[in-house]
Amino acid sequence: MVPIIGMSDQTNVTNFSGDKHAGQVYMTIGNLPSTIGHKPGSMVIMLLGLFPIPPKLAKSSRANKLQTLINADTLRSVFELIVGPLNGAAQEGPAIDCADGKIRRCFPIMSGWIADHMENVTLHGIKSNACPKCEMPPEELSRAGHHGARHYARYERYERENQSLDSETYDAAHTRYTNETHGIKRGQMVVQRLVRVWTPDLHKPDMRQTIDLGLLKHMIDWIQGVLNEHARQQAFDEGWKALPPYTGFCVPKRSYREVTQWQGKEMRKLGRCLLGVLTVALRQPDSTHVQPFRRALTCIRSMLDFTLMAQYRSHMPETISFMEENVTQFHETKDIFLEFRIFKQTQEKAD
Repeated sequence: MVPIIGMSDQTNVTNFSGDKHAGQVYMTIGNLPSTIGHKPGSMVIMLLGLFPIPPKLAKSSRANKLQTLINADTLRSVFELIVGPLNGAAQEGPAIDCADGKIRRCFPIMSGWIADHMENVTLHGIKSNACPKCEMPPEELSRAGHHGARHYARYERYERENQSLDSETYDAAHTRYTNETHGIKRGQMVVQRLVRVWTPDLHKPDMRQTIDLGLLKHMIDWIQGVLNEHARQQAFDEGWKALPPYTGFCVPKRSYREVTQWQGKEMRKLGRCLLGVLTVALRQPDSTHVQPFRRALTCIRSMLDFTLMAQYRSHMPETISFMEENVTQFHETKDIFLEFRIFKQTQEKAD
């Protein structure tokens, strides 16, 4: 068996024609040694193609709903064109020339797809607050529990059977209820019909990007809300600019608020010194703010400890236990930032 690993991401192509965006599709095989795969010049990852990302329209318009379905159909057709040849090869097992000069019968099977969360939302046709692997409700994502794996073929079959009925027997309300319950977007599942593949197993998140540009970025937004509410933003900026040089750490030349865009490398460096700078900014609180500030620092420390330990190359039972304790402590203390965690639905109601 030859494990095939796919990758995709939406990236900014150019700034000369209206900030056009394009989706990049890469592919590699999973049985290569790391000594070869980590070399930039080894060319083990191949770019298969680029496909355009259409602009989004107003959410309330009917044209946007139609355009969304057209985009999903186009994306599905593109991916069927790219991965379609794998289905025949996975069943027949063609003879392939190997690197050692021998000819072997190989079965290339799609074993994983590496992408960020929003890319998985597009590929799997789920809502942004849903899990691509299981049917856990959004309100229970922060709790420990076990839920059944997603059955994408069943979703597609159920929707196809309902659409084939006439208007009198078509149960649109029940279909809409089923989609809402399982977090499925109607008619937008892209990664489907792959031979010898269980779709939930394809989900292989990009953990470094999820931590650096996901968890840390949201956490910084929460911290900014606390600093602005208690007039501590100036103290945070002063502590940020006063950081001394250190091996592997670039001294920031501008305050945090002056940086308009953060890259993954910069977010990792920020995570190494964030707790110290925040401690300096929240020092000498009055009697009413001692417990809230202490709770906020405990929450930030537990999350930073988790992100730093998650970057270990290998783990022992002790490190896994420490990470589980940090996650538990984070969920127990994150309510201190609840008022600064503004969701889209809450913002729409406020407007």
